[in-house]
Amino acid sequence: MTLENSSRNCRGAHIGAPGRLAAGGHAGPPLQEYHSIFGTEGQILEGGSPMIVDAHVHLNDEKWRPKAFKTGLGRIISASLAKYTGEFSDPDELVKGADDQFTDPTGKLLIADMDEASVDVSVICTVDYAMGADEPCSGTPDCAPIAEVNRIFGEIARKHPKRLVHLVAVDPRRKDAVKILEEGVTKQGARGLKLHPTTGFYPDDPVCYPLYQKALELNVPVLFHTGTQPAPMKAKYARPVFVDSAAADFPDLKMVMAHVGHCWWEEALALAGTKWNLYIDISGWQRTFLYYPNEFYHMLRYALDEIGPWRVMYGTDNPYLQLVLSSKQWVGAVKNAVNCEMYQFSKEEIDIVLGAAAERVYKIG
Repeated sequence: MTLENSSRNCRGAHIGAPGRLAAGGHAGPPLQEYHSIFGTEGQILEGGSPMIVDAHVHLNDEKWRPKAFKTGLGRIISASLAKYTGEFSDPDELVKGADDQFTDPTGKLLIADMDEASVDVSVICTVDYAMGADEPCSGTPDCAPIAEVNRIFGEIARKHPKRLVHLVAVDPRRKDAVKILEEGVTKQGARGLKLHPTTGFYPDDPVCYPLYQKALELNVPVLFHTGTQPAPMKAKYARPVFVDSAAADFPDLKMVMAHVGHCWWEEALALAGTKWNLYIDISGWQRTFLYYPNEFYHMLRYALDEIGPWRVMYGTDNPYLQLVLSSKQWVGAVKNAVNCEMYQFSKEEIDIVLGAAAERVYKIG
């Protein structure tokens, strides 16, 4: 299916006025409600265009990721191809061709991709996979410890101060986890904490709470992976309901559920509707959009109706999702929501999702 075909059902001119229901569709609240409740915060760049922020991006190097992750990614690709052939291919062979696209230890490829997609700022982070995998990285003798990887991410962000900000990633079971977070924020300028529960811990496990307390003291948000993940990682740890428990115990700490919980997106949004400190990013939804565009727009409209645009952030989860859609195409898909016939979106809502919400959460600009 082509991108053009995937967008067809949500492309047209039969859109009602702001705050009104399009024929057969669904509308959000009037624009003035967003002004009166939330204000009009958000940068306007030269030429009048709102800022676009990718709130969820990864940089990779062989020294930073376990071989098991690459194999798991290859298994996903193999399973996808097997839908048509009935046969599974070698996962390691499948990802070999993508190594050049996935490996970007300086951020050079990312900056070029941002330029092509007209993305102004990206929020970058690594993942502390080591405790959920059999080996710390791809088996090279000079595997970088997680503290060193976080330091490298800080250096990359400082080399591109107008384009990149970074988050600290650390497994809460590490004895020096709190120290790594504090030094990352106070010395490296990190804007938040990234946790990946699929490595074997629940977000509401007390082992995480010292990190949450420190994040609260430092006034930075916590980004959680929620939803599915390739083997050997386990999705059961990443259900939104476990983030909800932590959010209840730390009501003043901003917590972001990445990927809207994937298969648990309705759970994520229902929980966020009752917790003012729960946010989402829409990274990782490219495949849904490509095959089921109306399902993506349904989720997005549902999210905006449930929690408003200021808690919904655009993101990609690149470089991995570039196998599905380019960054430019994904930005276009979100912008194109204003032309959707089935669900009505205002330009202001989409502008907030594309940038202003992340500006506020990650203190950009």
